[in-house]
Order: sequence, then structure tokens, then C-alpha cells
Amino acid sequence: MPVFLLLFLLALPICAQRSVAITIDDLPFAGDGRSLLAAQQATTRILDALKQDRVPAIGFVNEGKIHIPGERDARTALLQQWIDAGMTLGNHTLSHPDLNKTPLAQFEDDTLHGEVLWRPMMEKAGHRERWFRHPFLHTGAEPAKRAAFERFLASRGYRIAPVTVEHSDWWFAGLYERLIFRGELANAEKVSLASLEYLDTMLDYHEALTRKLFGRDIAHIFLMHANTLNSLILPEMLERFRRRGYQFVPLAEALEDRAYRTADSYYGAQGPVWLHHWSIGLGHQTGPRQEPDIPKWLVELDRAAAQPAQ
Repeated sequence: MPVFLLLFLLALPICAQRSVAITIDDLPFAGDGRSLLAAQQATTRILDALKQDRVPAIGFVNEGKIHIPGERDARTALLQQWIDAGMTLGNHTLSHPDLNKTPLAQFEDDTLHGEVLWRPMMEKAGHRERWFRHPFLHTGAEPAKRAAFERFLASRGYRIAPVTVEHSDWWFAGLYERLIFRGELANAEKVSLASLEYLDTMLDYHEALTRKLFGRDIAHIFLMHANTLNSLILPEMLERFRRRGYQFVPLAEALEDRAYRTADSYYGAQGPVWLHHWSIGLGHQTGPRQEPDIPKWLVELDRAAAQPAQ
């Protein structure tokens, strides 16, 4: 190999080695629970985008969202659609309770009732992995309670799915749906574009924080939700990751990064990404308050959209 070519390859930016696992919460649908059609359309768009780009992903299920009179079979079919597309499913509890506010026995029971449907479906398809994602990313404000629940998860064969990057997509999706309902289509389009811009802003922040904590890039785990807005813009979201040099990997592969063996000393009422968990032991003490704010014009638009339509 010519020397100049070798030097060029060695000089390539480290971002070319970046990787990210895509995780999607609140399956089968986090949007308007009254609309089966919206759930079916969003599911199809999300899976089409993932398959088109050959992106492995895991969807975390709230089985309570399935138990709607007259629609149970159709909503269960949405989970099968994920499996048939080659994706993985995990447990996000039955009813999305808050571990910090729910008695431990009740929370454990909700977790067990959250694996009744998806787990046999996954096992029938030959998948044995069991993943758990905490609702609200609340891992426990009390050390004893958190430790007890983690022992419970281990006894059921679960691994916890952490998060290192998110961008409040649920907030943008809620505003988007309210604007669509009000017929404010131009504003809804602005929110759609702003969601993508805020994704870039948060990626900038989390990448910089990662390098501050570890002195390098790590394999990230990205959290988003199964809603209408994300189903429409997911191809562009994936493209924005790709332009930053990311390759898409399964959750288990991302967790092989040694960063995930960092001591987790966080106990609190909030649900920050794991970078903030780890920052405690690494001596930086960062937190969600240091993250970039959602632009004020969006907050004002949200406030206006909450008022009764004229």
C-alpha cells in the first residue's frame, strides 16, 4: 500500500467508527390510542424505513396498549409485524408505571403482566433474549428498591436496556398531533422540521459529553417512540445519524462497549440518560438541566396549541 494512502486512512476522523443501537418505546403505538388505523400506518412506515436501510432495532412493548375492546387481535398483529420484519421486542411493562412512585410488588406484577403476549411470540420465532426498558427511564430513587427490582429482573432472565441519546421526541410528537387535529398544517410541518434540528442539537451535546467522560466516542443507544411523527421522519432521522458516521448495530452489540461497565451511582426522581448516571462516578456530575433547551418559539407554540381552538 502506498505510504500516502496509509497516512490518509490513518487520518480519517474517528466518527467513521461510530455506532448506535436504535430502540423504540411504547409499542405497539405511542400516539392516539383511539385510532387503530393510525397505529397500523405508523407501524408499517417505521418498519419500512428500518428494513429499507437494514437497521436492526428493538421495540419495547406496553401490553396495556393492546387491550382495547374489539381491537386486541389487530393490535397483537402489530407486534407480529415487528417480529416478521426481523426486529426484536422487549418489556416496557403493562401500563407504563413509575418505579419511583409505585410499590415494588405492584411494579413487579405490572412487569410480569407486560410479557404475556410478546415473549411467547418472540420465543416461537426462536428469540431467547429478554430486554427491559424502565418507563420514564426511572431506575429507582431508593438504592434498596432499585437493587431489589434489578434482582427481580435478573431472576426473570432480563437485561436492562440503558439509553445514552434521546431528544424529547415524545414532546414534539404530542405538539405535532395537536396541531394536525387543529388543522394547523403549516405549524405542524415546522414542528416536524424542528424535531430533526433538535435531534442534531442533542446529538452534538451527547457526543461532546461522551468525549468529556470517556475521551472517545462510544457505542450509543438511541431512544425514540413509536408515534406518527417519528414514522413520517424516520428516514431522515436515520440519514442524519449516517451523515455523522454512525453504523447501526443491535442493542446487544452496543452493550459490548466497555463504557457500559461504568459504575452507575445515580439515584433520583428524574430519568436522565446513562451518561448522566455515569458522570457521578467519573467526577463530572452532569445532569439534564445542562442539556440544550427546546427553542422558546416551540414552547410558545405548544402553549398556544393547548388553548381551545377558536
